[in-house]
Amino acid sequence: MSELILMSICAMLKWSFFYVNEDVMRYLPTDVSAFSIMINDNYVYVDKTEYIYKLFGGGTRYYFLSRPRRFGKSLLISTLKELFLGNRELFKGLWIDSSDYKWQKYSVIHIDFSVIAHDSPEQLYQALSLKLQDIGLGYGIDVSSILVVQSQFEFLVKELAKKNKVVILIDEYDKPILDSIASTEKATLIRNALSGFYGVLKGLDEHIRAVFITGVTKFARTSIFSGLNNLNDISLDGRFDALLGYTHNEILINFDYYLEQAAQHNRCSADELLIKITEWYNGYLFSEDRGAIKIYNPFSLLLFLLKKKFSNYWFASGTPTFLMELIKKRNFPVIDIDNVVATESELGSFTIENLSVKTVLFQTGYLTIDHYDEETEAYHLRIPNYEVRASFFNYLLNSFTSVEPSFINDLVMQIVQSLKKQDIDKFCHLLQSFFASIPSNIQISLERYYQTVIFVLAKIIGLRTNVEVVTNIGRIDMIIEMGEIIYVFEFKIVGDAQGALEQIEERHYYQQYLNMQKSIILVGILFDVKKRNIDSWVVKNIDI
Repeated sequence: MSELILMSICAMLKWSFFYVNEDVMRYLPTDVSAFSIMINDNYVYVDKTEYIYKLFGGGTRYYFLSRPRRFGKSLLISTLKELFLGNRELFKGLWIDSSDYKWQKYSVIHIDFSVIAHDSPEQLYQALSLKLQDIGLGYGIDVSSILVVQSQFEFLVKELAKKNKVVILIDEYDKPILDSIASTEKATLIRNALSGFYGVLKGLDEHIRAVFITGVTKFARTSIFSGLNNLNDISLDGRFDALLGYTHNEILINFDYYLEQAAQHNRCSADELLIKITEWYNGYLFSEDRGAIKIYNPFSLLLFLLKKKFSNYWFASGTPTFLMELIKKRNFPVIDIDNVVATESELGSFTIENLSVKTVLFQTGYLTIDHYDEETEAYHLRIPNYEVRASFFNYLLNSFTSVEPSFINDLVMQIVQSLKKQDIDKFCHLLQSFFASIPSNIQISLERYYQTVIFVLAKIIGLRTNVEVVTNIGRIDMIIEMGEIIYVFEFKIVGDAQGALEQIEERHYYQQYLNMQKSIILVGILFDVKKRNIDSWVVKNIDI
């Protein structure tokens, strides 16, 4: 009996059993971030309560956790809220229910800044005031007569603490700043307003049981960090690297039925499906530890299991317009995207006034840890998976060129065919057509610009591409490997194409590839910066 038929039979049996015993089959939480809804309405909850127990089982009470968007931060905050409210019935069957956790009840102040209006400091404070009033009324405390929002916050904590100590849960603390980040002046005003609000916490220690704060980024000069000296940042802590997101084992244990259904739909084996899922959605590392666990993006994985179709779900959920503009503004070397190196301080925080591209890329999830070099004390970063890579380069190319995506899609298919057929004339004519379609106000008269655009095009196609390849006597502008063919490119904006080709030959740029038993094709290309296009090209095959 074939594996596909066997999987179909198993799936039908599971569906039959589902209708008999609904507890066996749970729904996918693609749009749920409230812990109580997940438990009460029969959604899959991947049990993270052992990590939560480790967080608050010792003496530490104040935590900060940074993770990219759509990684489950809100669900974690919701889970903590129910835990500290003492709603043990929701945790029945989970790890923490059988532990020695004391299940004490605390007053909880929960603020989600993603739903707090924040277009200006005044609007932010007004919205915060209304939120504190609402929380206070829930506990029978009226703070509406207090005019200053910081004083409202302080009064509410102290009043709640008369009954029992207070737990403060702040979700997406940096959302108001990030939404204004394109304007340094506005973002600074919002940051300063938040600093005043968060600064209240420093003087309330005796009234507080726990503080847990989440965000995407870690901004310096915000009193949430400078004022709270005892705040424990666990963003890169190996003990909690799997606190959010899904591990491979968690997927196998919790989503086995959906994996079988997706494998059947995609007409492949379960093992083949897992390999592809891993390539698309796995790959995040949040610790320097050698035994760190790679994490799947939960948002993308859940939508894939629901729709059974591989797609760029996470990237499509939030277009990083500002990030692309920052990359262009800072002339970030996109061609070095697979070789980014950063110190711990660079990954940890940055200022509004001096945004670091590599830090933003890391904290927002477009780069992740590849490995840590103990000798240099530096982190080597990489793009986490295929979903991010494909989407990132597609969007980047559109940002650099303003060319319609449909045109690019047609172009890349023709480029693939031209390179496969070793038809460099057609390849260059296609590039000429492409550069001609780019608005003149976008291009810049630097060799690096044209090199970057061709590099990004090659990455979109999925070609093995390297740039600025170091040899013993120089740097190769670009190498493209396609099957049994290696293309060696040299670009010039001064001189001629023949001179570019001669540089490849004189410096023996191709020599290191001779023992690979592949066809080697040398290509010299001259760009005309006035015409903003390829002027001419010369090609030579190397006999091996």
